Amino acid sequence: RSDGINAEYGIVNFNQNVQKLLSEMNLVLARRMSSSFSHAISLLPPSLNWIDNEYYTGSGKNLDAINKATGKIVMSSPSATNDDVDKAVQSSVKAFHSFKDIPAAERGNMLLKAATLLKERTTDFAHLETLDTGKPFYESEFDVGTGVEALRFIGGIVQNYHGSHYDLGGNFAWTSREPIGVIGGIGPWNYPLQTACWKIAPALACGNSIVYKCSEYTPLSTIALAALLKEVGFPPGVFNVVAGDGAVGAAITSHENISKLSFTGSVPTGKKIMSKCSESLKKVTLELGGKSPLIIFDDVDMKNAVSTAMLANFFSQGAVCSNGTRVFVQRSILEEFTSQLVEKNKKN
Repeated sequence: RSDGINAEYGIVNFNQNVQKLLSEMNLVLARRMSSSFSHAISLLPPSLNWIDNEYYTGSGKNLDAINKATGKIVMSSPSATNDDVDKAVQSSVKAFHSFKDIPAAERGNMLLKAATLLKERTTDFAHLETLDTGKPFYESEFDVGTGVEALRFIGGIVQNYHGSHYDLGGNFAWTSREPIGVIGGIGPWNYPLQTACWKIAPALACGNSIVYKCSEYTPLSTIALAALLKEVGFPPGVFNVVAGDGAVGAAITSHENISKLSFTGSVPTGKKIMSKCSESLKKVTLELGGKSPLIIFDDVDMKNAVSTAMLANFFSQGAVCSNGTRVFVQRSILEEFTSQLVEKNKKN
């Protein structure tokens, strides 16, 4: 070379610089992860049960909250028993009789305040969600955002959610929308905060009270949400949380004072819940595992179609109820699509 520098020396020096840079990047990433973990630990609740606007110590076996990145236990708390579930339900029954008489606009305003506060605390809730679920932090931030949107949307429309008036020619008839009573909610492990907000917002807006079982695998953000709802003015007993395994869910499902059951989870469990609720004619809402279709025709942008198919199957490690896990491709482009999909998967 004209500058007299040995090319081989330059390459070696370059490689050393790259290794140094990568080492520094890994150190920065490790520090950020350590900081995130430390911050999440500082937000851990004293208990995984919440009754009458207070942390409640269950009387069941210990339930462990686990850092999904390391597999290590970050806290343990007694789970709920049938007696604890009954205590939560009776608390919600008592709360319902007064909460239903609060004007819908006022209940909506409380949800709007909750949405504002949750948005302000996005970072805190995302740290808890990442610790609890193992999701990348940006996904947890997105999940918090969807929870905010649910609270804000329902809080804004509920005051316009009313009955109807019918002119009967000299007479009239009118209908009034009434709350159901105590709602039993059972949430999944993959989107704990998002799903909790989806179930809680409409139930509270319409004047119901709720006994909610978060997944035993991801209980942290739901408990934090309960404390937030207390902060914005929701009365004791309106939102109670009981933690535990399927036995706790079964106790909620079979309780005589639960008027409706909302469940998100697997098809086999959904069948059991529907069967049990039929015995007392409880109202039931089931959001079960989906196999949504993605249909690709020959006029598609192939690059975009391949990327979309990957996103529809692999986002959040594939743990999304509405993922497009059935991909139907027009036969004339099947070979090209498959080839590009395989290549893209190899690169990723």
